[in-house]
Amino acid sequence: MTHPATPTTSLEQMASGAWHLPGSPELTAEQQRSFGLLHELNALDNTDPRAAREIIRELTRADHATATVIAPASVEYGCHLRLGRDVFINMGVTVLSSAPVTIGERTLIGPNCQFLTVGHPVDDVEMRAEGWEQALPITVGADTWIGAGTIVLPGVSIGDRVTIGAGSLVTRNIPDDAVALGHPARVVRMRDRQRADAERAALPQGQAKQPQRQQPQQVQQQ
Repeated sequence: MTHPATPTTSLEQMASGAWHLPGSPELTAEQQRSFGLLHELNALDNTDPRAAREIIRELTRADHATATVIAPASVEYGCHLRLGRDVFINMGVTVLSSAPVTIGERTLIGPNCQFLTVGHPVDDVEMRAEGWEQALPITVGADTWIGAGTIVLPGVSIGDRVTIGAGSLVTRNIPDDAVALGHPARVVRMRDRQRADAERAALPQGQAKQPQRQQPQQVQQQ
């Protein structure tokens, strides 16, 4: 099997889940745009938060500049990174965004996390040598916390109000309100109202405001 000297894959085709060849002029142009903006972000060395948020807004083509990304950061295709309002991403993130990576509002991403939407052939070594790739989207809900060093693989959906333990490998979907961890990550329990009340009760006096977001639900462990 051979492939054209210059692939013609579009961003839309790459994100569709079909096998594709990277390196087309359209994909290369978006990569270079992203890498240039990330160079600017990383060069700030976390000294100008307002400028950094504006760079992230331009990188992701968002309609807001409320997401915080601590440098260094690496994002392959900025147009496929979709960040909700008030997202916080700590240092060392890697986003291979051949397909869209969507992160919901107020979600926290710990240091050195990886979001990997793209893979290569496993059994057809010739296809792999020729450079064929397949990309599947990753979705993370709102008010979720992804612990440091977590790796999220292609096609995974993580729900709202989820906690993923540090160092986890997320290979399958995680439901709303779950606490999950491990290699591979599995649900170890669901969020609990009594635990939430205990956390809030430990706040300094006068700081324990009534929460505005959805309260934990009593859900059977999965």
